Amino acid sequence: MVHISATCTRVMKRIATRCLRRWTLVYGVILIIFIITQYHKSWSKLLDLHIGMQKSKNIIECTLETQELFYRNQKLKITNCSIIDGGEGITGGPSFDNVRLLKRIVERLNYEQTIRNLDVYGPLNNNSLIVLIQVHTRINYLAETISSLSQARGIEDVLLIFSHDYYDMRINDLVRSINFCKTMQIYFPYSMQIYTDVFPGQSPHDCPPKITRAEAIEMNCTNAMFPDLYGNYRNATATQVKHHWWWKINTVFDRLTAIRYYTGSILFIEEDHYIVKDFIYMLRLMQKTCPQSKIFSLGIHSDYVSSRKSPQIHVSNWISNLGISFNRSVWNELIQCTNQFCYYDDYNWDWSLQKMTKTCPGHTFWTSTLQNSRVYHLGKCGMHHANNCTDMSHIVKLKQNLNTLKLYPETVDVTLENTKQMPISGFGGWGDTRDHKLCMHMMNHYDVKTQIQNRFTKPLKR
Repeated sequence: MVHISATCTRVMKRIATRCLRRWTLVYGVILIIFIITQYHKSWSKLLDLHIGMQKSKNIIECTLETQELFYRNQKLKITNCSIIDGGEGITGGPSFDNVRLLKRIVERLNYEQTIRNLDVYGPLNNNSLIVLIQVHTRINYLAETISSLSQARGIEDVLLIFSHDYYDMRINDLVRSINFCKTMQIYFPYSMQIYTDVFPGQSPHDCPPKITRAEAIEMNCTNAMFPDLYGNYRNATATQVKHHWWWKINTVFDRLTAIRYYTGSILFIEEDHYIVKDFIYMLRLMQKTCPQSKIFSLGIHSDYVSSRKSPQIHVSNWISNLGISFNRSVWNELIQCTNQFCYYDDYNWDWSLQKMTKTCPGHTFWTSTLQNSRVYHLGKCGMHHANNCTDMSHIVKLKQNLNTLKLYPETVDVTLENTKQMPISGFGGWGDTRDHKLCMHMMNHYDVKTQIQNRFTKPLKR
C-alpha cells in the first residue's frame, strides 16, 4: 500500500508540474501579447507624430521651393510634397504631374472668388465701379498701372479684378500688397502655362504657322485642313489673348457670385495701361452727358496730352479699345451675337468686338469715346512689339506731359461722327475650328462653380 501511495504521489507531482509548465506558457504568451499590444499603440503614436512632423516639414520645404521657382518664372517642380492652399491640402506623390497641380491651384482660386480688403472698404454696390485688368507677365508695366490707380479720386469704392493667364508669385505678391481698395484675382484656366503642349497651347502635332496647306497635308499635322483666310495656321500665343479676354468677360458678368446682382459699369483695361487720376469722374460725366451711348471708351491711341479746358467726346459706332466700359444690360445684348465674335477670323479681341457690334442684328451700339484720354497705352513690348520691356523712359515722359492735362472739367464737347465701316475681312490667325469651339464653349458651358463642385465641397455664399 505504501508503494502504491508513493507511486500516486509521484504521478500527481508530475501532472502538477506539467500543468504548471503549460499554464506558465499560456500566461507567458498572454503577457507577451499584452506587451506587444501596448508597445504597438505607443509605437503607432510615435510613428504618427513622426509622420506628422515629416508632413509639416515637407509642406514648408515644398512651399519654399514653389515660391523660389515661381520667382524665377519657371514651371512648378513639386516632388513628394503637399501644398496647403485655402485651408485644403493638395497632395502629390513622387510622380505627381506639375501641370496638374497648377491646374488644381487655379481651379481652387477661381472657386473661392476671394475679395481682399472687403472688411476695410465694405461691400460693392451699384454706384461703385468694377475695374477688370487683363494680366500676362509684364510686371513692370503692371506696377505702373497699379500705381496710377492708387492716385485716383474715389478708388476706395472700386473693386479691382485681376484676370491672369500666367500664375506668378511676384505678380501675386504685387497684387496682394494693394491696400487702397478691394481686389480679386481670377485665373484663365485654358492658359498655355497649363496646356503647355496640347491644345489650346501649341501642340507638337499642330501645323507650323507659316507653311502652305499642301505642306501641312503632307505633314499630316492636326489642323492641316483649317488654315486662316491668309493660309496661315494658328499661333497659340496670339489666340490665347482673345480666348482670355472672352473668358474673363463671361466669368465676370455671369459667374462671380459676389457681383451676380451688380448692375453698374465695368471698366476693361490691361496690364500696360496708365490711368489718369480723374478717370472715375470722367466716366460718370460721359455717362451723364451721353446717355444714349451703350459703350464708353476713356482713351484713344495717342501719346499727345491735350490741354483743352473742355474735353471732346466723339459719338459713333466705332469702339476704341482703350478703357472700354459697359454694364450688364449691354453685355446681355452682346452675347446674343456670340457667333460674330467666336467665328470671326481675327485673333484680335478688339477687332472681333468691332465685328460683333457692327453685325449684331437688331442692335445698335453707340459708343462715346473721350478724345482727351484718361487711359494711355504704355506697352512698347509684347506680342506686337519686339522692344525691351525694361525700358521705362517713355513712361517718365508721359507723367511729365500729364501735368498739363486739365482735370475734373465741368463740361465736355460732344461731336457726332460719321459711321465707320469694318474692313472687308479680319486679320486672320483664327481659322482653326478648335478655337471656334472653345470660344463657344466658354460662353455656353464653362462654369467654374459646377466644374469643380465634385472636387471641392465647400458651399458658395449666396
